[in-house]
Amino acid sequence: MNSKHIYFYVATNAAKPLQKMTSHIPIVDFSAFSIDKQPRPDVNSAEVQQLAKEIYSAFSTVGFVYLKNHGITLDKVDQVLSKTDSFFGLSKDIKSRYRINLKGDSPYGWDELERQTVNPERPPDLKESFDIVSAALENKSLIWPDDVLPNFKHTIVEFQMTCQTLGMRVLEILAIGLNQEPDVFTRTYKLMGKPGGGTLLRFNYYPRISNNIQVKPNQIRFGEHTDYGAITLLFQDDAGGLEVGTVDGKYVPVTPIPGTILVITGDLLQRWTTDKLKAAPHRVVIPEDEIKKRNARRSIIFFCNPDFASTITCLDGSDKYPPVNCGNYLQELNKKTYNEL
Repeated sequence: MNSKHIYFYVATNAAKPLQKMTSHIPIVDFSAFSIDKQPRPDVNSAEVQQLAKEIYSAFSTVGFVYLKNHGITLDKVDQVLSKTDSFFGLSKDIKSRYRINLKGDSPYGWDELERQTVNPERPPDLKESFDIVSAALENKSLIWPDDVLPNFKHTIVEFQMTCQTLGMRVLEILAIGLNQEPDVFTRTYKLMGKPGGGTLLRFNYYPRISNNIQVKPNQIRFGEHTDYGAITLLFQDDAGGLEVGTVDGKYVPVTPIPGTILVITGDLLQRWTTDKLKAAPHRVVIPEDEIKKRNARRSIIFFCNPDFASTITCLDGSDKYPPVNCGNYLQELNKKTYNEL
């Protein structure tokens, strides 16, 4: 599988929320399997088995879960947000030096406002982003903004490695909850952090709505979509605006809870588990409150997806979904988001 052009991981056909979802997003204490615990805790312990049941219950109904006591400190998240705030605050001329090349071997860098449209029924999304795909970590030809933001690369790469560790723990817990071998998912992540790996770290910046930004009719910050990979780790600030689709066709707020991480199920995992785990539609809206509208929103997203060369088949051995190459699957959906592809 050629890994060119592949890096973006959200599907666009999510205007209607999935069935069998509830509006309640569970808060799950992950301390029994936290990344702070080294070596990895015994997967057969009562605490880990109970955690697996709770995680499975959340992902089989809602597709969203708040994780607390996961092992990533709030200070570390704030440190990363401070670095990315500084980057997004740079002039457009400087940010353009690091503009993403969607057709490169290691898609990496800055994407400007309104370049992306995840819901074709809406105008382009009101956000900027900065992406670091797995292959970028070892690509020495890439230029990082350390010349204007000292220690930027070290801070970001270190955080990406931490997210990788947590992502593997979550996938192991999910496997246990599905009565599978703990490594049934993680064995497809041999190239994580290397060329051919499917993971991606993204920083989203939603600028404040002011007189400098003309909001188009029906435009929101980030259109309705489902993430179409395996799982997503999402760190959000306190600005609000994230909403999840419910069974009755409505979208409800996903209230920021300090110290928690949102874990979201993607389409590939739903396919992998023959619909036992549900991909959750979500969006980011513009606040109606005039004061909140004038606040920027920031988030960190870690798309924890398998190696591009992996073949994904139904875990239960059925043929409900045919085998699919992970890289090809992501690439085809990526083309629907950017007209230039």
